[in-house]
Amino acid sequence: MDLRRRDLLTLALGSLAVAALPRWASSAESPTGPSLPVPTIDFRRSLVLIELRGGNDGLNTVIPFADAAYARARPTIAIPPERVLRLDRELGLHPAFAPLLPAWKERELGVVLGVGYPQPNRSHFRGIDIWNSGSAAGEQAIDGWLARLLHGVTTRAYADLLADAVIFGYGATVAHGGFGPLSGQALRTLVMDSPAEYIARAKGAAAPADAATAGSALDHVLGVQRDIASTVERLSAVEQEPARFTTEFPKTNLGRQLGMTAKLIAAEAGVPVWKLTIDGFDTHADQSKRHAELLGELVGALAAFRAALIEAKMWDRVAVMTYSEFGRRVDENASKGTDHGTAAPHLMLGGKVTGGWHGKQPDLKRLDDGDLVHTTDFRAIYRSIAQDWWGYRGEFLSDKAIKPLPGLFRT
Repeated sequence: MDLRRRDLLTLALGSLAVAALPRWASSAESPTGPSLPVPTIDFRRSLVLIELRGGNDGLNTVIPFADAAYARARPTIAIPPERVLRLDRELGLHPAFAPLLPAWKERELGVVLGVGYPQPNRSHFRGIDIWNSGSAAGEQAIDGWLARLLHGVTTRAYADLLADAVIFGYGATVAHGGFGPLSGQALRTLVMDSPAEYIARAKGAAAPADAATAGSALDHVLGVQRDIASTVERLSAVEQEPARFTTEFPKTNLGRQLGMTAKLIAAEAGVPVWKLTIDGFDTHADQSKRHAELLGELVGALAAFRAALIEAKMWDRVAVMTYSEFGRRVDENASKGTDHGTAAPHLMLGGKVTGGWHGKQPDLKRLDDGDLVHTTDFRAIYRSIAQDWWGYRGEFLSDKAIKPLPGLFRT
């Protein structure tokens, strides 16, 4: 294989990250396989995943201001009661959440409390692997939960999809080849810094000179290349369209990524999953200022995202979910930060999300070696997204006893 072919293979299967295999794992779509019923999902609806990389401090995100144990555990980093955005008599949000209060009042911001799993792992690498795979703590999965869900589904609109998923920036950064919840199956996943950057790289992948005499290995590469070319053509057309909203996004990394996501969703690009990441939540030292900045970046970008898609009349077709490898310890440490912990709250946001509290706040008087005891299994959220958001009736979790979180979405 000469240098051009190696370069093409790397470009097609690596940096551009487009799996060009059709979904013949779904036997009902196979030209030769038996006609078996296969699950379907509503590809008109999108899921936007935002990874809070490093382990977000849940107790300074959703604040139990009325519990004296909170202030005792955090003598220097606790959010003072007068600064808390109080949502009821016991719980409130960090003051950085002010731009999302309209979403809370409109019942479009849901907060799932105490999210975790049995026998929690406090390693960054293993912790995010568990979340990405949807596995139990003692289970080693070989693919991501969304990869299993999307692999083998069928839809009449499949030909209209730009891709199964788009990942902006880095994906998982750890297990499953860096694609996190989308790893391990033959999906059409685009990884990019921006549509313009992706298009420029893809156009540099020239066809090998000896394509006419290609063998099976090169045939596959050429098939991937053709798929990339088709994707670039569609992406270019969407990218050249003017935005269908006038909302301006914050000039932050997450603001830029969510702005691009909003433009593509509003243009009905056809992508069921969007994956974004905001880094820096591993706040072992001097947490207060850094955590406030991170939450401010997250909330500011989300508020603009909501406004843009309401303006584009697409807000009912989007659900946003945050996730992180773990929460933080209850007690602050000697460096005025927090160390790796367990359970934490996570956000759900969307026009069809049922706003308000979901689940139960963990008890600060009932800890497990200084850590919060989870009250909501994270896989219950996954089950709700699959069944109640997408209408999926297949199986994608190894623990079939996990039930959906009741009432997370409005019909």
